[in-house]
Amino acid sequence: MEWIKCEDRNPPNGVYVLVILYDSREKVNMSFISIAERHQNNFYDGNNGEQINIKGSYVTHWMPLPDLPKE
Repeated sequence: MEWIKCEDRNPPNGVYVLVILYDSREKVNMSFISIAERHQNNFYDGNNGEQINIKGSYVTHWMPLPDLPKE
């Protein structure tokens, strides 16, 4: 699997995906990986349901979650 740029295409609504978040708040400027769900034009944190693309944080890339391991 490869990362998909959000400017190229977004994931379907209501689907959890891996995302790369860029946080540009003062003195932070870092990227990290998280799980998020997309609804309309917004991403929401997979842990607490809060909107991500506010207050200087935004999603730059995404990819589908991997399949669960087979037993």
